[in-house]
Amino acid sequence: MRKMTVTLIFSAAAALAGCVSPTPYRAAGAEGQALGYTSAKLSDQLYRVRFDGTARTPARWADAFVLFRSAEVAREAGAPAFRIIEGTVDPAVLSGDDVFGRSDPEADVHVSVVARAREPMGDRVVTAPPLPLQRTAGAMPVFRAPAPVFRMPPPALPKARAPVYIYTPGYYGGPPPLQARSVLIELRADLKDRDDRTFDTEEVLQKLGPRIKRPAPASEAGRPAVSGASL
Repeated sequence: MRKMTVTLIFSAAAALAGCVSPTPYRAAGAEGQALGYTSAKLSDQLYRVRFDGTARTPARWADAFVLFRSAEVAREAGAPAFRIIEGTVDPAVLSGDDVFGRSDPEADVHVSVVARAREPMGDRVVTAPPLPLQRTAGAMPVFRAPAPVFRMPPPALPKARAPVYIYTPGYYGGPPPLQARSVLIELRADLKDRDDRTFDTEEVLQKLGPRIKRPAPASEAGRPAVSGASL
């Protein structure tokens, strides 16, 4: 097996992952990320709670995040209960043991591997997901191998070098849709006249809190670049 120099460009990979990965539980605008939860006080008893995630955020995550944020808002206001009077969430997220916010960071972004010498057969994309792909701008190299799965004829270039492309999941008909939830909640002083749209604040926090994984701060999430490694 030919030895190759592996160059891991983690900053570029993180930026690419942010576009196509599920959105974790975080405040919108945190650390420069536009997607996440928001909450707004409309009156002493009414609050608007919203969560916006990428199209690849599971619907169950969105339900859990907006319900959990509603409970946090109720607790901060000193309300033992709250009722959703507009919008819907699936209360089934309160049961089960699945974890919300945990995903494989390598599921959408593939580490780049560059050969020491130019491969005459062109570029090869490996472990690509079975999704529609579109070529995007950039300079991140892809895996070049002597036995490519398919050939990409290079355009006329001033240098005798195979072109380098980045391939990411594509979306048809414009920008990708969002996985969004928006609810209007009314704070309650008790659980009197409880129905399937009324929730116990502490119960929601206790059932969802341990199962929601928040992203690590940017200062802790960074990984050192690895250069010169051999396969």
